[in-house]
Parts: sequence; C-alpha cells; structure tokens
Amino acid sequence: MTEKKERPSRTILRSRIEKQIRRQQEEQRKELLKKRVEIAKEGIRLSQAGKTIEAMRKYQQYILILEMWKKCGRDRLTLDLFDKNRDLYEIVLLSGIYWDLAKLYDRAKNPNQKADLVTYLQKYVQFSKTMPFQSLSGETLRKYLGSGRCKHRQEFKSAYTALTGEKCFIATSLLDVTDPMTIVRLRNFRDGRLLRTSLGRYAVSLYYDVSPHLVPILNAAPESLRTVLGRALDRFSKTIQ
Repeated sequence: MTEKKERPSRTILRSRIEKQIRRQQEEQRKELLKKRVEIAKEGIRLSQAGKTIEAMRKYQQYILILEMWKKCGRDRLTLDLFDKNRDLYEIVLLSGIYWDLAKLYDRAKNPNQKADLVTYLQKYVQFSKTMPFQSLSGETLRKYLGSGRCKHRQEFKSAYTALTGEKCFIATSLLDVTDPMTIVRLRNFRDGRLLRTSLGRYAVSLYYDVSPHLVPILNAAPESLRTVLGRALDRFSKTIQ
C-alpha cells in the first residue's frame, strides 16, 4: 500500500507563490530594462511627429524604469546614481529627455503643470552640469530663450543661470529679446578685455554689485520696453565686438 503524501501547509504554499511572483516580477523588470532605450527612442520619434501626449507617456515610462532600476523613488534620479564614464550614453539620453519634457510642458496650457516644468528643467540642469556636454546644454537653453517660442521665460532663464553660472545679469534678463549672439559677445568682451586691466576689473565688479538689483525691474517691464532695451544691447555688443 502506497504511503499517502502529506499536503504542504498554507504557509509553504504561500511562500512558494510569493517566490514565483518575485521571479516573474524580476524577469519583467529585466525585460523592461533591456527595452528602456527603445522606449526612449520611440518617445523621441513621437515628439518629432508632434504626438505630444504619446511622447510624454514614453518618456515617463523610460524614467520610471530607471527609477525602478536605481530603486530611488519618483523624481529621485540623480547624477550620483550613474557612473559618469560607463553610463555616459544613458546620461546624455536622460538629459535630452528631460529637456524635451521641459519644452513639452512649456507649451502646456494647464497652470497646474508648471511644477512639472520646473522639475524637468532642474533635472536637465542636474544631468548636464559637470558633464562634457554642459556648454552645449547651456547653448541649447540660450537658443530656445532667444527663439521666441519660450512661454515660461523666467523658469528657463533660471535654469540657464544655474547651468552656466552666467553673471551677465542684465543680458540674461533680456536673453529672450536679444540677438542669440549678444550675450556671447558681451562675455567675450568681459573676459578678453575688461578683466585684463585693473580699471576693467573694477567696472566688472561694480556691474556685479549693481545689476542684480536692476533685474527684477527689467523682468517686470512692459514687453515693448524690454524689446527696445534688447535691441540697444544688441547694437552695443556689436560695437564692442
């Protein structure tokens, strides 16, 4: 007579099921991790095709996968979680996606989405600063501000200042109403001529003391006045070039 097998207890069954679920979840996680770059690239294609909502979903899916991989929680990705050499491609890709999301949210009509815009701009700065492409990221911001397409100018200007460390306060305030090369000309004049003489260094120091107090006034000035001042700054920068 065959011996009757004892049925496993509920505790053992539960443990086996939980292990199976964890294995399945781990396999799904690994599969998603493999597909993350494809998901990101699909988001880029959708964005270029003008499919904003679909692009946002793909981008956010890509970011969520990275957050799961790094086990850091929502919006907690930081540059410190990546190896700057081994993960350079991932960092460049992530920085570009944060930039694209910032531009997409810049066009959003819902005022409640402004917080998301600020978050993505901050992430763009974080994942660009200290990286080999930092100057390129700064130029990207500067060109967007000067393109006439930027809606939330103050937020983008703050990101530009945080990323570049630019101290040309007045030129930065008028960045959206000046020629894209104006701030470059002024920076070259400061570094190439003014800072080489004691009188020039004194003028730069005086400018740094006074100009931050003028920025709030310039930011609040009527658009027509800002445009006039921007054109005057353009002409001045060409004169000193």
